[in-house]
Amino acid sequence: MECCPFCGEQLISCDCRDEKLGIDVSPGAPLPMRNGLTDEQEARWDQMLKDKGLIPFIEYPNMCAKCGELWPEMFHVSGAEWRRYIEPRQRDKMLCRRCYDQIKAWIDRPSAELGL
Repeated sequence: MECCPFCGEQLISCDCRDEKLGIDVSPGAPLPMRNGLTDEQEARWDQMLKDKGLIPFIEYPNMCAKCGELWPEMFHVSGAEWRRYIEPRQRDKMLCRRCYDQIKAWIDRPSAELGL
């Protein structure tokens, strides 16, 4: 899960290693030794990472933006429904189902019940 200090993506799956070491990974190119690297390439890559500065992986929990529940179960609604019920500045946040259903109930409540 460690981040690549060059591109910010997950280190184990980004293409920076091959790009920075000048390794041809196109179809039909010869494969190097273990882990796709020779011992010399492995040492050079490790040094490049150290010189750039390793970024430790820190896990941040998903949490409901309204109630703070940690790791709420994910659910799916259409984009149109999300836009109808969730105000623009909160649309990139996560909500638990309970809070989402409560917001929907508030918005769908007839105006007479709200005293309007």
